[in-house]
Amino acid sequence: FFSSNIQRIMSSIAKCTTCGNYKLKTVTNCPFCEAKARESQRSPQRSPQRSPRGAASKDAPAADAPLRPPQPKPHESPKRTRPDPATPDPAKPLLQRRLSGPPPPAANGARRKSTMQLAPRIGKVGTVSDDELKRKYDLVVIGGGPAGVAGALKAAYMGRRALIIDCPKLAPDRRGIDPSFGGPTAQGLDNDVVWKQVRNMCGRLACNNSESQVDLLWKFKVGYLQGTAQLQKRNKDGDARRRASTIGNDIEVYVDKLGGGKAVITTEKILLCTGSKALQLPGIPFDGKRIFDADSIFHLGHLPSSVVIVGSGIVAIEFARIMRKVGAQVTMVVRGGVMSALERIGLDVTIAERLIIGLEAENVVVLEDTAVTEFTEVPEDITQPVKLTIEKKGEAPRVIETDIYLAATGRSPFVPDSLGLQDCGIAKTKRGHIQVDKHILQTTANGVFAAGDCIEGPALASTGVEQAQRAMANAFGTGAAHVCEDFPVGVWTIPEMAYFGMTKAKAIEKGFDADEGCVGYDSCLRGRVFAPDGMLKLVFDKNTQVILGVHIIGSDACEMVHYGMDLVERKATIFDVIGTLFTAVTFHELFKEAALDGNSKLEFGIQWQEVLKALSSPTPARNLLETGELRERFEAIDTSGDGSLDEEELMVVLKDMGADVHPSIVTNLIALADDDGNGTIEWPEFEKIFKVLASMEELGLMG
Repeated sequence: FFSSNIQRIMSSIAKCTTCGNYKLKTVTNCPFCEAKARESQRSPQRSPQRSPRGAASKDAPAADAPLRPPQPKPHESPKRTRPDPATPDPAKPLLQRRLSGPPPPAANGARRKSTMQLAPRIGKVGTVSDDELKRKYDLVVIGGGPAGVAGALKAAYMGRRALIIDCPKLAPDRRGIDPSFGGPTAQGLDNDVVWKQVRNMCGRLACNNSESQVDLLWKFKVGYLQGTAQLQKRNKDGDARRRASTIGNDIEVYVDKLGGGKAVITTEKILLCTGSKALQLPGIPFDGKRIFDADSIFHLGHLPSSVVIVGSGIVAIEFARIMRKVGAQVTMVVRGGVMSALERIGLDVTIAERLIIGLEAENVVVLEDTAVTEFTEVPEDITQPVKLTIEKKGEAPRVIETDIYLAATGRSPFVPDSLGLQDCGIAKTKRGHIQVDKHILQTTANGVFAAGDCIEGPALASTGVEQAQRAMANAFGTGAAHVCEDFPVGVWTIPEMAYFGMTKAKAIEKGFDADEGCVGYDSCLRGRVFAPDGMLKLVFDKNTQVILGVHIIGSDACEMVHYGMDLVERKATIFDVIGTLFTAVTFHELFKEAALDGNSKLEFGIQWQEVLKALSSPTPARNLLETGELRERFEAIDTSGDGSLDEEELMVVLKDMGADVHPSIVTNLIALADDDGNGTIEWPEFEKIFKVLASMEELGLMG
């Protein structure tokens, strides 16, 4: 999400040729230049006042001196004004303004009451009083990402007393706000003008998200304590002295508070949401200055002119697009092939091809079947290039130069030893994830649950939230509706990509007779005007016409995928989509166009559906075929013996089988089935229709 915002920001700003500042491309006049002009008009240069003898007055300012407000004389006290309590102080941060002073009056003069009004509190964000900590909690959540916040709120919705313990990823400000709290990652970009503007914009987004999450926690009286949690206590030598003690069904958690102090918290349940970290492969000299992973890159201290990115997944591609947007030369080094890597994560082959074409169009160099074998030189001086030795299969090694190196090779669970999970009976998998029951999400220790990136799964913020909510429903006895096996995936590149369900290849592999309806964004009016470079694809079963997957690349793909997800989950057919009325001039019209394209690939498409349903009789079509009764009835009416029936004869056969058909249905049947145009229907054509009818009856599609 934040990668997408960086790309959007960079693609929407341009440098002013007059003042050198950056402005939105859609703005004709530079706001910085206009502000400077207004300041000049408000403060014109004055000529110095002169005394009667022509000398400048000693009280008058010099011509080149800056204008200052009148200063009080030594014997006078400066005038003081009392601030209006109803007027918010713009110098105060947003959160402080929310917590201090009365809200502005409503239009009718009555005092306005906000549904998000916070309860009075003492101290900074991220602190909880000792008296509160001494009271027993129903739930302690360790980790303050999306999953942790969702789990705590779920418990609060069920009337449980909950506390989140989180160690800030970034230094909190004076209010205690950690910009990374409640968000999927930490952000930090610095230095060059454009880099600083991007950092500020993304930083504001992160702070707004963090403050909103804190507001929501306060509203539902969920505690938030900044510090490091341990399920065991250690002595000075680092040896385990006592495991997390159990008092009946209660668990004790030890906390080292941020800024000093300790606390022992008693709780009934624990939810572990410790998240993940960028994978650092051995042999790479990560330093956070020239050699970065996918986390430390956010602390980049300068705008690089060139970047080497190792990796072929979505994160690597997102960073490649970002770096190109800020003007850096980008080289992607991929050990295997980009296409195969994208297909392994579920991306449709056509969409993957478009993504690779987009990289090439932006002059991103992609070196496939290549590996970095040696870091030849990594100078601390950022003006000197980093030298890397790369080797492509079948070719001799060579040295390339770059400003920075970024390893975007995946993520690993963040489960530090300091948590003491192993000593508390909590097992891990071979890859270091916390082991849980996949249905109830409880660990191998009773009363301790886990969710999010620290357990095995797709490692998405959305799935982490669902897991945390399901874990709490199971923890407190309400139970969960179902296990979420499938999930939508959104990729925040430009253009966006999103998918849900199976690709055509995966559907065929699972035994479906699959095909796909595919249209470009230019198939709808909004796409033709605003975003013609995009594509929507529906994968469906040709036998049942049920939609099996949806794949989108283009504007608003991450929004539209949820309608596609609903189609797949309720087993809607392409005929259902064709019969749906969509609001005009919307991207959702593409679903109908894709369904129509899929229909064109069916031998018995939507134009046959009314006819086939009208042919249904009390005797199943399969019985008529297998017993030979259908052939006997056909030949009995075929008095001419030429192996064909005209419209009147066909009506007699169908009514004799018990089918209640209208003459218009018979007319349409002959029009659709009569390939030679002689106005009759031959036995092979008639038999084929009833075979299709038998399949539809067996699949329950005749209701």
